[in-house]
Amino acid sequence: MKFLVTSTTLANKLAEMSKVMTSKTASPVLSHFLFELEGEKLQITASDGECFQHSVLPVATVEGSGKVCLPADRLLNALRNMPEQPIGFTINETTLNITVKYTNGHYEFVGNSADEYSTPTSLSHDAKQVQIESKMLNTAISQSLFAVATDDLRPIMNGVYLTMKDEMLQSVATDGLKLVRNTYKLENPLEEVSFLLPTKAAKIINNLTSKVTTPVTINYNEREAIFVLENDTFRCRLLEGRYPNYNSVIPQNNPNSATIDRESLLYAIKRVGLFSSTANGCIVMNFSGINLNVSGKDIDYSTSAEEELFCSYSGENVKIGFKGEHLKQILENTKSKEVIFQLGDHSRAAVITPINEDENIENLSLLMPILVD
Repeated sequence: MKFLVTSTTLANKLAEMSKVMTSKTASPVLSHFLFELEGEKLQITASDGECFQHSVLPVATVEGSGKVCLPADRLLNALRNMPEQPIGFTINETTLNITVKYTNGHYEFVGNSADEYSTPTSLSHDAKQVQIESKMLNTAISQSLFAVATDDLRPIMNGVYLTMKDEMLQSVATDGLKLVRNTYKLENPLEEVSFLLPTKAAKIINNLTSKVTTPVTINYNEREAIFVLENDTFRCRLLEGRYPNYNSVIPQNNPNSATIDRESLLYAIKRVGLFSSTANGCIVMNFSGINLNVSGKDIDYSTSAEEELFCSYSGENVKIGFKGEHLKQILENTKSKEVIFQLGDHSRAAVITPINEDENIENLSLLMPILVD
């Protein structure tokens, strides 16, 4: 079989799909891309055994049809160093010899039989379906990923928890020290949907939805989900288990409130953080009147830093410490001009919310404190 495709188009698609694959595979064939040619469409599959991505590319000058497995690393490295131009593939389905011709040269290598590459069957009959705007799904995932846990001892927290109900989409992530809960208003009401996306799958879906404008169709059951986009289909295993009751840990009656310019606080934390403890990265925030004092110190290296910021504050004086990196992550993933800190005392979690201009979006972050002297 033969076909012609643009080198840059193919290289970009394969680089994107390679993120599905892993260097440690249970089967050698999973280090290959599966190419299936039918008509003027080339379908490419990449997998790590649990996640599958299928993508369709238009091709030209087609002769024949069939399928073959191509070694991923070799093909990617060859295309990565090639300027944009049409390249022709000639594949001998008997010997599996592959020739790639381009303007001033050619590559020759051997592929693997497509018979060794197993693709999953369709979802069970109890699968459900829901459709959602790609931009909203992308926003929900991207605003939650930074808070996902990486603890193998608590695998249920190593993902983004998505819930759709009535006219609401909610995404939640937590690592036990910080928590983010983002709520978005849907245009059309939906039946109740909830599933837990593993971190790797969430990152891939986040990347795929950033490049399309058409709605995403999600087919899912208790164990798997399939995301169908315009030219891509992604299938993954879901995390199974009961997600923590995150609403119960969010304080409802923190009496102290401060409104602060987000960028001013973010850059102050970055500067002060350079001089704070390398052991715990603690940033101390002292709320008093119209001033916020941000400080950090490292006794081991005799370094310290302190800055004063203006804030609109109401409540009792509160001195509270946070891990600087967590504060930075929350502020960097917030787009509003100002943020509100709702505080109890130095031992209670702080609730951080942006002042959103969009009434259809509600963002909330919770951050556990670090005890300070």
